[in-house]
Amino acid sequence: MNPTTRDTPAALFFRQVYAFPKTLLILGVLVLVVAGSFLPRLQKDTRAEAFMPADHPVVLYRRTIKDTFGLADPMVVAVVDRGAHGVFDPESLRLVAMLTDQIAAVPGIDPDRVTSLATENNIVGDAEGMRVEPFFDVPPTTQDEADRVRDAIMDFPLYVGNLVAADGSATVIVAELLDQGRAVDVYRDLLAIAESAPVNGEEIHVAGEMAVSGYLGTYIDSDVLRLNPVAVIIISTILFLAYRTVRGVLLPDLLLIATVVVAIGTMAGSGVPYYVITSALPVVLIAIAVADGIHILGQYYEELAHDPGARQSELVVRTMVEMWRPVTFTSITDMAGFLAIHFASFMPPMKAFGLFAAIGVGVALLFALFVIPAALMFLRPRPSSALTRRPGNDSGLQIDLFGRVMGALGRRLLSRPLWILSAGGLVVAVGVIGACRLEINEERIRNFRSTEPLYQADRALNTTLNGTSHLDIVIETDEPEALFHPAHLRRIAALQEFVESLPRVTGSTSVVDYLKQMNRAMNANRADAYALPDDEDLIAQYFLLYEATGSSDDYEEYVDYDYRLANVRVTMNSGLYTHGKVVVEAVERYIHEQFDADGIRATLSGRVTVDYHWLGQLRSGHFRSVTLALLAVWLVSAFSFRSVVAGVLSVVPVTMAVLMLYGIMGYANVWLGVGTSMFAPIAIGTGIDFSIHTVDRLTALVRSRGESLETAFAEFFPSTGRALLFNFSALFFGFGLLMTSHVPPLVRFGCLVAVGVLISFLASLTVLPALILVLRPKFLLGKRQE
Repeated sequence: MNPTTRDTPAALFFRQVYAFPKTLLILGVLVLVVAGSFLPRLQKDTRAEAFMPADHPVVLYRRTIKDTFGLADPMVVAVVDRGAHGVFDPESLRLVAMLTDQIAAVPGIDPDRVTSLATENNIVGDAEGMRVEPFFDVPPTTQDEADRVRDAIMDFPLYVGNLVAADGSATVIVAELLDQGRAVDVYRDLLAIAESAPVNGEEIHVAGEMAVSGYLGTYIDSDVLRLNPVAVIIISTILFLAYRTVRGVLLPDLLLIATVVVAIGTMAGSGVPYYVITSALPVVLIAIAVADGIHILGQYYEELAHDPGARQSELVVRTMVEMWRPVTFTSITDMAGFLAIHFASFMPPMKAFGLFAAIGVGVALLFALFVIPAALMFLRPRPSSALTRRPGNDSGLQIDLFGRVMGALGRRLLSRPLWILSAGGLVVAVGVIGACRLEINEERIRNFRSTEPLYQADRALNTTLNGTSHLDIVIETDEPEALFHPAHLRRIAALQEFVESLPRVTGSTSVVDYLKQMNRAMNANRADAYALPDDEDLIAQYFLLYEATGSSDDYEEYVDYDYRLANVRVTMNSGLYTHGKVVVEAVERYIHEQFDADGIRATLSGRVTVDYHWLGQLRSGHFRSVTLALLAVWLVSAFSFRSVVAGVLSVVPVTMAVLMLYGIMGYANVWLGVGTSMFAPIAIGTGIDFSIHTVDRLTALVRSRGESLETAFAEFFPSTGRALLFNFSALFFGFGLLMTSHVPPLVRFGCLVAVGVLISFLASLTVLPALILVLRPKFLLGKRQE
């Protein structure tokens, strides 16, 4: 036994702590039980609005407008008939009426807020004035009757493109939910109705904003049930290959379970919901937490191989004396990467991911320092066949194939440090050039694979009808019935005309459209009378006549009860952020320069506006988190090694990794969006582990043991390099597992982090050693440099 080990403060501390292994294990189990008891409380939140803080002015205003006009994110069921008459044949119209009744009866659907051809009213003129009546009370039984329905619909511009396709090939049934929290169940019920419907050549698609939320809920359930067990199997396989012992697998697995249960249990206990992004959290934590177990078990088996006759308690103490520093500081850097996401982002899902991932890593550190060693204290020393003492050599180790490969790789790479540095510089240059092509963009429907029914339904609606993306323009006047003023209505009409001239805008609807149709009905249904009346009293009379024969509920989404507030609903056939950004900014300029006046003003709301605001802050939040992560890992590294130069050298590999990933995204046209905005801080926090372990081990070999730099590298690669290989494998395959997720953003996120880990690992074992050999830094060599 090394006397210096016996006398160090770390050794004394661990001997005192590990003298009570049973207490440590009981405490660990209690933490697991308490955290696990909260898991049943976990709730999912797949709403797009979840990406904005609940108290954000845009969210609060949209909520107010929803209440005022009865707006809600709906489920949309589309019926497509590509036959000669489109949906205007008796069979298709009967199908629409039947589906409308069945959808209205679904638990969770508001039966009074189901809109379709079977529920909407026509506005026509007769000898007595204006008549409001359904397009049909009973579905047509003959083609002549169906043709009359078609003529009536196509003669009402408000419905063309919104309720029925301009060519008559498709129509929609729009259903609003009583409780958006039931989106998953309602979506499944609608799918069941669609699948059991008696179709005769028609296609039935289920889409809409709430269908997206519902489908994402099913994605999360599927991923959780499939990915987490597979991740444990993959990690366990890697552990067995590394150490080929049962304890070498089970003890790190205990660490993984504790990490995930405490992190997710704390989330549930805090009342934070499970978002689409946080569904990847268990897999991420499994991949990261296993690193501590790999390094501790690797050091333990090395200590046992060097001194087979040592007592178990002493082997555990020696192991932790060697490993507590790198394990602690790499955990801190991992936490720094996650906390950078938490503090730099304003989006609740991102903040939750960063916070609870950091909590998970912190729990993994505590279990690695105290619970896993305590468990080892109850076991007898049992060597690993992967790390044994070389025959006839008391100090050398018989390294297995993995260690020999790493040793050979080290000798080959370090014989040409200048070549390695040149190649590293080329990688950085390529990454910088590609990063200049990086684009921020997002489209929620791309959360799904192009083969999914929901994706196809969205595309069908965006090609046959006006689209599924909505921008609301809320008009406010100063007094009740101010919207009877022709001047105000003309402003709204001009606003609609401007908006409809913008790219990707397919139409708009407001109370103006109802008034034009009323005016036409009151003028013998003449086409040239489809215009706004100029008389304020006449406008008021029109509304009274409509309410006398119909219901003001027909246009409650477009004007309030006092006729003081109005809503213009703009439809777009694209949900891309870049398309929405152009429209939002153009409309805001128009409102500021030409619309707002005394007594009337406009404000933007709706899904497109919400997306514009939260995605607009994605760039600044992302690069802020990257800056914080780099600064944090540099500070931790510099503090750990008590050297600014050591901190700079440690961040070189992760900086190269991030630049290269930006380059890959730029060249491959991968957007910086929801799923990809978190990769860089995580890649920094996890990738720095390789650098810290490398520098820490070399420091121990050179400064503590007095070995030359070249000898230290020769010993480093077969031992620590081997452990880093398995550490890398766990991270790479753990994050790589997310590439099999059903959620495309998680696929891209997993791929980017896996590639980032790969680059950091390679750079830490090539570029970093090459820099050390060329620069021969004083913090590492000390007086030996002279």
